[in-house]
Amino acid sequence: MVTRTVTIYEVPNSYVSSGGTVVVLNSYTLSFEDDDGFLDATQGADSGAAQVLTSDAGAITDYEFFFDDSVRIDGSAETVKTFQLTINGTTRSFIMNDTGDSIPGASTGSTVQLSTFSNYTAVDYNDIPCLAEGTHITTEDGEIAVEDLRVGSMVRTLDNGYQPLRWVGSVHLTQRQLLAQRKFAPVCIAPGALGPDLPRRALVVSPQHRILLDGWEMELHFGCDEALAPALSLIGRPGISGSVPTGGITYYHLLFDRHEIIFAEGLATESFYVGDTIRAGMDGEQLAEILELFPQLGRQYGPLSETARMVLRSQEVGALYSEFH
Repeated sequence: MVTRTVTIYEVPNSYVSSGGTVVVLNSYTLSFEDDDGFLDATQGADSGAAQVLTSDAGAITDYEFFFDDSVRIDGSAETVKTFQLTINGTTRSFIMNDTGDSIPGASTGSTVQLSTFSNYTAVDYNDIPCLAEGTHITTEDGEIAVEDLRVGSMVRTLDNGYQPLRWVGSVHLTQRQLLAQRKFAPVCIAPGALGPDLPRRALVVSPQHRILLDGWEMELHFGCDEALAPALSLIGRPGISGSVPTGGITYYHLLFDRHEIIFAEGLATESFYVGDTIRAGMDGEQLAEILELFPQLGRQYGPLSETARMVLRSQEVGALYSEFH
């Protein structure tokens, strides 16, 4: 049985029938209990056992989800689900985030302006909430959650001291998207998996995101004492695994003037690397991942510097650890 709880925002009934610009009247919690993975538009549309909706707004006797709306809430663009609940015999209208447990910045009195809309599509319960937010990055001001970093934030780098962030990007992938494209499914590195307090807390990264490795094996095998390896290549080592999180995931990328080694949960890892799309030495898997997640970067940014360290292929990492471990 699936149970999820989200924040919902009451709006005038006129919003459902006419759109336009309205004000949030109040906010409540809404819980779903269901035997399948989707919140269908009506009770009749649900193929399994009855969906049970409960709310602190009152006793719900009926419901209908109408639209997927693109809106501006206090000027910020959001996408929401628009629906009505029959509560204590009265029909009332609401909106909720389409992929998260609340609408960022929304509260009683917020202005909601409809931009575009389409027919309602069933919510995958597992879109709520995402898991990647909260990774702590070492900065001039201490350990800061990645979602709180901004352009200009001074981030600690291994080679060049504190450097200003030039761009912060993010993309949310739902569980359904991850199941369809497992090449994007995250890798989780447990605390201490790569050494004492490395990382300090569980670190979740995309499979092609690269981690700094060091040791005598590196020197013997590749002639350097440090190299970058894709997280995917480390799966199977104690404490390192891949999975599809039930809530989907939000990936963040941090771009500097050059490719940098930064610290995430205390572990040395790479910053975002755009590179030149025709660079002969560019790793194909990494490039494909970047451009598919952030296609605008292929057009917007030109070449940056070389990678901060030698980059190992997955096969090389596998051979390295099978030989010496």
